[in-house]
Amino acid sequence: MDFYKNLFKNRNTYNGRLNMAVFYINIFLVLVHVFLSVFYFLAGHKLMIFFNIGSIVFYLLGFLYCIKHRNLFLQFAFVEIWLHTLFAICSFGWGAYFQNWIFALLAAVFLPTFNPENFKQSYKQTYFLSAVLFISYFGFAYLIHTHTFSFTMELSTNMRTIIFVLNNFIAFISIIMFAVTYTKNKESKEIELVKKANFDELTGIYNRHGIDIIEEALLKRSKKYSIAILDLDFFKPVNDTYGHKSGDIVLSKIGQILASYTSKNISVGRWGGEEFIIVGNSDIKYSDFVNTLEDIRKTVEKTKYQINKKKKINITVSIGSKYIKDGKSIEEGVSRADINLYKAKQTGRNKVIS
Repeated sequence: MDFYKNLFKNRNTYNGRLNMAVFYINIFLVLVHVFLSVFYFLAGHKLMIFFNIGSIVFYLLGFLYCIKHRNLFLQFAFVEIWLHTLFAICSFGWGAYFQNWIFALLAAVFLPTFNPENFKQSYKQTYFLSAVLFISYFGFAYLIHTHTFSFTMELSTNMRTIIFVLNNFIAFISIIMFAVTYTKNKESKEIELVKKANFDELTGIYNRHGIDIIEEALLKRSKKYSIAILDLDFFKPVNDTYGHKSGDIVLSKIGQILASYTSKNISVGRWGGEEFIIVGNSDIKYSDFVNTLEDIRKTVEKTKYQINKKKKINITVSIGSKYIKDGKSIEEGVSRADINLYKAKQTGRNKVIS
């Protein structure tokens, strides 16, 4: 049960997506071999019946190992499919189209190249396996057209039609499945990279680079905007007394609170350390913006911060804001708002000065 929970829980990470793909590939291969068992039984080919039963047992056992020992499982699966293809071609001839499995394998071996953590090694492996499959395809063609084997069997027209349709169906579904998996992984990784570039990992809100993007859109629209800089009061003692991990818990919670105030008119981000930025576009009145800042201050003050199993603490914030009318950069806006933040700090903290 824990296996399935972890499988679906981590499906949005690179490894999680790859684990999901391998898991579904294993299900697909079990189903393929079940259909082939029926075909081999109807054809009365004892060698392929026993070979296929062994393959089904392998893939059923594979559910225990396909995630825990993913690379090893994939290597064994590659060998099994390659051998199955060879014996099936030798058993039923080129006209049964078992050679189409080579194209499905070719699509599969390109999937690991998406791995950004081991890019060079993945490409070396892909080139090697691609060469093996290329040589295999023409090697199998030469073998079947120049040799006759004792276990080769002539199929009736109906049986040949059935296996022709089945093998083409398997090949096309496999290629589509690997193409979709590759595309989804690529899209997810691009989203992940954009998120990493623009969002603060700890708090989940915009980082400095993300704020630059906000600035570009903001100033393109209007030269007027509202800006505030928020700073945690007495945050250093939290780190010194309870440790930086506890400080991170507080910062993360502050990020969540600020994110809850995000709207089409208000954007939030982490400016650095324990300082956060709130930006309002030209559609929000400055008075309404200041009221929102006051709501944020009260919410932060009322919230209990669970820094460990036994300890909860309170945190307050000081906020300085400014209305920018002359299209100055956000950095300049922060400098102006910082003057009011300093006043808030000097006059007792836990307040908004605009």
